[in-house]
Amino acid sequence: MKFLHCSDLHLGRKPVGSIFSTYSKERYEDYFRAFDFIVDKAVEAKVDAFLISGDLFDRKELSPDVLENAEKILKKLEDNDIPALCIEGNHDRTVKAGEKSWLEYLSQEGLLFLLAPNVSESGEISYPQWDGEKGSWVEIKGVRFYGVGYQGFLFPEYLKALAPVLEQDSQNVILIHTSVGNPDVVTGCIEKNDITLISSRCDYIAGGHIHTKKIFEDVNLFVPGAPEYWDIGESGEKGFFIYDTDKKESVFYNSFRRKKIESSIKINEGSNAEFFREFRKVLEEKPVEEGCLYVLNVRVPFGTFLDVDTLSVERELENLGALKGQISIKLGDVVVHDEKENEFSEIEMLEEEIIKANPFFASKSGEMTRALERLKLLHESQDLQEAFAVLDDLFSAVGGEKVEDKHH
Repeated sequence: MKFLHCSDLHLGRKPVGSIFSTYSKERYEDYFRAFDFIVDKAVEAKVDAFLISGDLFDRKELSPDVLENAEKILKKLEDNDIPALCIEGNHDRTVKAGEKSWLEYLSQEGLLFLLAPNVSESGEISYPQWDGEKGSWVEIKGVRFYGVGYQGFLFPEYLKALAPVLEQDSQNVILIHTSVGNPDVVTGCIEKNDITLISSRCDYIAGGHIHTKKIFEDVNLFVPGAPEYWDIGESGEKGFFIYDTDKKESVFYNSFRRKKIESSIKINEGSNAEFFREFRKVLEEKPVEEGCLYVLNVRVPFGTFLDVDTLSVERELENLGALKGQISIKLGDVVVHDEKENEFSEIEMLEEEIIKANPFFASKSGEMTRALERLKLLHESQDLQEAFAVLDDLFSAVGGEKVEDKHH
């Protein structure tokens, strides 16, 4: 059999902008266009199952428009007898016990199978078979698909509970909203040793959470990346996999997404004249294309003042045809990490040293530094839902309790 594996679709995301913003409206539609493209490819390839490894939606609360558009696209799969298997991600999961999610609604409507572990009142984790309404695994054409979902710092416990359930002689595929990484640096990732608890019993582990394509062949983990840029600063390959269980072969396909152009210049003095001299050069090398996302990385020596109105430069890029222009200042020679990578900027290194000075937080300094950086970005975009998710994971990781989501 063949199945298509995608993740992190983030339907409903609307990047910051006024209600009249062309950028905000166009980007909102981009996520649906990317999803629609993948579904069309699944129909064209005549796959036997369609896997979504978390974050189908960008947040747990949905507007009627987001739900309607998602249903229309999922209906294509239903009309072509392709079952959609889905798990919760950190963006669209519910945090309150007993709270019903929109993913559960879609499952009840028959548009997807929402696979999730069962946790008893005593805390025991189990993986029951799908009973027609709910369950942790389903079997399609002899292949068993198990859903783990997003479990934050508790991933090792859920994988330990799953390992003895997996039959050695069965073809097993796992849907999990995570990737291999340092969980103290990238919230929601897991150590490779944790994946080895199940990898020997799995043909394919369908990962997610990380927005760039990654393959860990030694543990059978595949992460397709978010098909559309969740953040304009993201880089790397993005797309989806089609896996053949008989041939045990995976093929990666690039997603349909908005064109992004990224250029870099290095500034020594920081003067306005120096900046625009380099800026004009880079525009000749990489001109603006109509409707693109244009990111200009500006490398500035640490301690040098950049005498430039960056907002006006961004507006100039947009006047030249870019849907969005962004100037990203990089201090010193240290590469500032993107959303999911491990490198720290000089400012973050200083923040981490300050946190390390507190004996209570020292062991979690990397994770707290990363959370601070995410919260700074989210403050700019006013994305309260994601901010609460970051705090929720952070507080859980340092031994606190989950944040009650009381915002409206």
